[in-house]
Amino acid sequence: MKQKQESQLCVVIADDYIFYRHGLKHCLESAGFSVVGEAGTPEEALARVKDLKPDVLLLDYDLLSEEALQALCMNEGIRILMMGAPEDEETMLRAIEDGASGFILKTAEPEDFLKAVRMVAGGGCFAPREMMGHLFDEVRRSRKTSIPVGQREMEVLKLLASGLHNAQIAERLFISEQTVKCHITNLFRKLGLTDRVQATRYAIRHRLVRA
Repeated sequence: MKQKQESQLCVVIADDYIFYRHGLKHCLESAGFSVVGEAGTPEEALARVKDLKPDVLLLDYDLLSEEALQALCMNEGIRILMMGAPEDEETMLRAIEDGASGFILKTAEPEDFLKAVRMVAGGGCFAPREMMGHLFDEVRRSRKTSIPVGQREMEVLKLLASGLHNAQIAERLFISEQTVKCHITNLFRKLGLTDRVQATRYAIRHRLVRA
């Protein structure tokens, strides 16, 4: 697929500080990008993406809930560059797990913002140099750690995360409802979960189901 010229790339900026949004807009437009919209609330951010269909969404991490971010990444197919604070290494990891294409510090230099937007718009990923070590350490740990559940428990988890009730899961798997309850109890214990919402979030994060 032919890559767009920078003058053709459309960007939406979502941050609750209007002064910060205006600064980013000036930076991007000075470099030739087209900033087609701004948002200061979660509702505005979701509406701008739906209506304007930008190539890249520059998004403050605190603006959207984890569930809204996952839905945005999975259903809209948008490239998201997340913005956060220098101490937010865990935030960066969660953002990438949830489907963001990159993470940049809100204190980054203008040149770094431009580089990040170009990389993300072109299908790549971006992370700050000072956070790369932490990111690679986490990738290594995750490679060594398999999901500690059996095949039947995995089937139950996928169906649970898809919205099925215990009776529906039992019917689908040809097992008793009591057996389903036992599998769910074991799943919660092994994965450190407390309810179905957390189980669904876990399944989405590990790409077991679509948001």
